[in-house]
Amino acid sequence: MVLFRETLALTLLWASLFVFAPGHAESSGRELQRQAWLGVSLRPPARGEAGAEVTRVEPGTVAEADGWRVGDRILRINGQLLSDSVAFGRVYGGLRGGDTAEFEILRDGQVMTRKLALPPLPLEKFDNLDVTYGSVLTDRGYRVRTIFTKPKGARGKLPGILIVGWLSCNSPEWPLGGTAGTMKLIHGLAMTTGYATLRVDKPGAGDSEGPPCVEADFLSELAGYRAGLQALKHHSDIDPDRVFILGISNGGGIAPLVADGEKVRGYVVSGGWAKTWLEHMMEHERRRLALLGNTPGEINRKMAGYAELYTLYLVQKMTPGEAIRQKPSLAEIWYGEPGHQYGRPAAFYQQLQDLNLSAAWEKVDVPVLAIWGERDWIMSRDDHQMIVDMVNRRKPGLARLVTIPQMDHSFLVQSSMEAAFKGAPGTPPETLVPMIVEWLKAQP
Repeated sequence: MVLFRETLALTLLWASLFVFAPGHAESSGRELQRQAWLGVSLRPPARGEAGAEVTRVEPGTVAEADGWRVGDRILRINGQLLSDSVAFGRVYGGLRGGDTAEFEILRDGQVMTRKLALPPLPLEKFDNLDVTYGSVLTDRGYRVRTIFTKPKGARGKLPGILIVGWLSCNSPEWPLGGTAGTMKLIHGLAMTTGYATLRVDKPGAGDSEGPPCVEADFLSELAGYRAGLQALKHHSDIDPDRVFILGISNGGGIAPLVADGEKVRGYVVSGGWAKTWLEHMMEHERRRLALLGNTPGEINRKMAGYAELYTLYLVQKMTPGEAIRQKPSLAEIWYGEPGHQYGRPAAFYQQLQDLNLSAAWEKVDVPVLAIWGERDWIMSRDDHQMIVDMVNRRKPGLARLVTIPQMDHSFLVQSSMEAAFKGAPGTPPETLVPMIVEWLKAQP
């Protein structure tokens, strides 16, 4: 969980400089339509507030030309209220390049209306890489965006890396550059390994078809990654016997499910999980409560509530809202929406709970590099050690765990766990990409 922080920070992860948008099927004679580009960074509505706050205006964009300011709040788009983070993802995510959209903005207590023609988001470009935007058709009947890179001028059959992303709905592309640790990792591997890479966007995110990402379930997302793996292994530039999977965050747990029996050369996973989702969330909530400053006694009291809530929600398949209606006292500890958590629907997490990742990892018989950041408060070191131990039961030494000092879940160096929890700025560890490259090239 692309993707991949505390309530607001997790939401911010999928609210970037661009708009998430569904596209049109290439089978209809048209390529996927590009997502729109307003040219602002936005903080989606927090719980109990409406409207998305502008936190940055990019130079040379339609928003700057129209006089938008930091602190402006978008209340409505085309008359639809951005009532919460889910509505934000659905409405804002419906815009496409070429659309003309009407924005209702609150500025200094005054409401104003702006109508803008929105250009498409630029494409990624690199001096030393060829980049191809394409799509794959999933078994759900819609196309999802793919981004294929290979070293410029490369000849012959190349090793390939399929990138399996995080939980959140942000797209796995950064055409405007930036400082994101995940971007630095993906771009760094593309530019230094000599390998080809393939990124697959989620259903309903970026340019992809499908229901809005905020409503798409996990099985729909998994179908996209599986289609991407098949496309990569059958690509004319790829050696099908040297395809690796890089799983990031949620993708670090589900990576063997993406292969689904298909032979891959190895796995690199970071920020993943291996237990049940209920166990993960219980451990996660305990860490979160501690970082919020709760006393040990308060943590235990609230954890008893989370045990009830997540049992109703994940095991008995209620939405969080339904669980709270059955037991109103649980409202105190719930910080998501009635039917959503971290920008995904309840069904997404219920499907995660139904998975048996340990059974999937037990079957892995290829090399695995598991990476955990010392400042990763979201996922535990224990899950990574479990993955390594399960793989090594088949063949000792096949998997290994590397802990990166001070690295957080987003591949940034942080001074403390508290700084990581708050999403403080950071820089990627210099050793990360070279270490992965060395491991990849050591595989025969």
